[in-house]
Amino acid sequence: MTMQQRTEPSPAAVLIAVAVLALVLTVAFGPLGFVIGLALFALMFVGTKHNHASEPVVPTRTRSRLRRLSTAGRIAIVGESHHQDAIAEVAKQASAHRIDGAVPATAVLVPEAAKTVRVDLVRADGTAVTAGHLRGDQAADYQPLLLELAERGEVGSCPARILAAGPRNHTVHLHLGAPRLLLLDHEALGTAPTLPAERQVTITEEEAHQHVLHRVVNGRTPVHVIAELKDCRIARGPHTGEHTLEVLLEGERIGQLTYAMALRYFEMVRQWRVRTGRALCEAVITNEGTRGLHAKLLLPK
Repeated sequence: MTMQQRTEPSPAAVLIAVAVLALVLTVAFGPLGFVIGLALFALMFVGTKHNHASEPVVPTRTRSRLRRLSTAGRIAIVGESHHQDAIAEVAKQASAHRIDGAVPATAVLVPEAAKTVRVDLVRADGTAVTAGHLRGDQAADYQPLLLELAERGEVGSCPARILAAGPRNHTVHLHLGAPRLLLLDHEALGTAPTLPAERQVTITEEEAHQHVLHRVVNGRTPVHVIAELKDCRIARGPHTGEHTLEVLLEGERIGQLTYAMALRYFEMVRQWRVRTGRALCEAVITNEGTRGLHAKLLLPK
């Protein structure tokens, strides 16, 4: 997915073009051409001034590929009071899909000068409007990585939630992980939504799937990835035959939830799958030394 760039000719460019036309008309038609050119110049000047004053400001940006960022965290942005109309527009477009009272949206993080990071919200047509900025200290932490993405023609993206306490009192918070775990190593899923990443959950039977884990981490740990949860049944033990959730990485099994955890998350995962098509979640793979590689899922509380 790419962000669409919405650009308009600058007023200076328009005025220069009309001035050149006026000069050509003067040379071709003499005083009459000069009068016509002057009239055109005046009309275009008034028109550009009017457009500049009346049209909403839409951020200009290059076409960039959206790079999905980790959602393992919550961050409130600042400066929403200056962008209430834009936020309200995005909220209205997505109001039918409320989650826990908030309107879901997609945010993009744009690094700017002086270690600032602008937060834009993606509209239904693929363009984006500014909603605010990251707080100063947070922007300084996130900007280096976002600049690295920008050099590769990518822009960081994460889920956002819009809360409204009144017609012109919208606030925005981001589902955004800490800078050290910001980039997901699994890129094939693009901007696919994942379950809220709020707590770590261990899985079982990883010892039988070490070859899959080693291939995924490729010698690097810890690694932040996206896993998929699918229904299965427990094959052995006191709960044989009961429902649980198996964990897949790149389509291959690496373990399953315990029976107790499956009871807690089975229905939640089913509802998420109905809503989004797939039950995806974030996971962190760590090296436990003699115990081998282990994956911890990031799931809702």
